[in-house]
Amino acid sequence: MNICDLAVGTEAILEGFSTDSPFTRRLQEMGLIPGTIIRLIRKSPFKGPIEIAFGYTRMAFRPYSEDKIFVTELFNK
Repeated sequence: MNICDLAVGTEAILEGFSTDSPFTRRLQEMGLIPGTIIRLIRKSPFKGPIEIAFGYTRMAFRPYSEDKIFVTELFNK
C-alpha cells in the first residue's frame, strides 16, 4: 500500500520506493530506509503535505504521484 493510503495515527513498516529519484534518495539519506517503522501524524487536504514520525524524527513532505512510498500497515492489538 502507498503511504498516502494510511489513516492518521497508523503505524507501518516502510517496504521500499517505486523509483530511484533525487526525492527518494534524499529520504533515504535522512534515515527513511526500508524496515523503518513510521507513524502517520498528519495529512493535509487536497493531496497536500503529510507528516510522519520515525524514531526521534518528524518529517513533512509532499508525496509525489510518481514516487510512491510503499508500506505495510502494522495492526496493533
